[in-house]
Amino acid sequence: MTDLNFSDQKSAELYKLEKLNHILSIAVQAPFYKKLYQGIELPLKNLDELKKLPVIDKQTLCTEGETCKKSLYTRNNGGFYKFSTGGTSGRMSFARYSLDEFHEVCFGAAYGLTACGITPDDLVANCIRAGAFWTGFLTSYRALEMIGCNILPITDNQPVEKTLEYLEMMQPNTLFGISPTLVQIAQEATRRGIKLHIEKVAFASTPLTTEQEKYLASVWPDATFHSAGYGAAEVGPIGFQCEHCTGTEHHVLQPDCIVEKDDDGAIIATSLIRVLQPAIRMKVGDDIEWMEGECECGRTSPRFKLLQRSDEIIEFSHDSMTLDQLGSCLGKFDELAPVFQVRLDLNADKTDIIVRVEAADCDAVDDFQLTSKVYECLSGDIPAVGTNRDKNNIRAFKILIVPSGGIPRVETTGKIRRVIDKRFM
Repeated sequence: MTDLNFSDQKSAELYKLEKLNHILSIAVQAPFYKKLYQGIELPLKNLDELKKLPVIDKQTLCTEGETCKKSLYTRNNGGFYKFSTGGTSGRMSFARYSLDEFHEVCFGAAYGLTACGITPDDLVANCIRAGAFWTGFLTSYRALEMIGCNILPITDNQPVEKTLEYLEMMQPNTLFGISPTLVQIAQEATRRGIKLHIEKVAFASTPLTTEQEKYLASVWPDATFHSAGYGAAEVGPIGFQCEHCTGTEHHVLQPDCIVEKDDDGAIIATSLIRVLQPAIRMKVGDDIEWMEGECECGRTSPRFKLLQRSDEIIEFSHDSMTLDQLGSCLGKFDELAPVFQVRLDLNADKTDIIVRVEAADCDAVDDFQLTSKVYECLSGDIPAVGTNRDKNNIRAFKILIVPSGGIPRVETTGKIRRVIDKRFM
């Protein structure tokens, strides 16, 4: 594949400025951007002037990008794809990609998969759900096709038992899927004593947690684990992992995107490929920190580390609780799978919390002794629900251990809404 790496940052900045000004010249043909950029002098003289342009958040996109509105579109004819966000926020927003833009999205995804070690020799089981309006399956299979892989389009549209039958029959060396699906496949394989010789795991959408990667590595000890790329339906591709990136570390996919970080650490992304519905200075919803030094892979593109999403920090009146805290505590119990969900309800002026966690084996379901131990661990390790429980006006704090797959998945994608906060609805 063509290398998308720039030899130096000066070349990269000149390229990005030229692409950005081209997109801005077309963006003002859309009513939304024409009004938004009134009084702003274009073209921009340098990339620092990008900060003159307003930041757009997801709420704005939901308001302006409803099915019946066209204020974000620079044209209303020609072929396009229409995609939505993954649905974990509980609210859908839509984005149009021209056919050419979608080709570039897939090429960027293919570059990222190649960078993290996927080759034409790999037999790849694509276990992404072919969901309504979701980019996941279409992008992944096109990217794998561009690499020249041997592709098994298994999807996640059938029960996990059937998925495992296909995997046992075809014996792929590479698995491609989202984290809840990968965990469920590993659990089912363990329960049934089925050995899959997995060498590479590419996870899409949400990163694997430390606990999830540890669990998967115990089932497939010869496997390497890498992100299939970082992006957003509203923006397109943003980052990729090379073989030296670990955890949530990513390189910026510079030909496709400009990445900024605001004063609060939130990522702001500008697509350099989206013209039909431009995505300029979009607040994606994740926090990042820049990484210092050069990467061992030799690429010059800046690197960042994804931090916890702002919606994965649960705020109370006195302090807060994070999903990382919950995951670390739940990870101490081998009887539990690294898959959980937190629900918060308002009862008068107090909060009720229910933590649902999936069992690693059937015996753990409704195990009162185990539930008590988990409760004690969470209360002891997390001050917000332990020592500070009264200060946070928490009335009830419950743990429910449910069977594998017992936490409802988002129908279109198979994702899990990890936090359902009904206090402000």
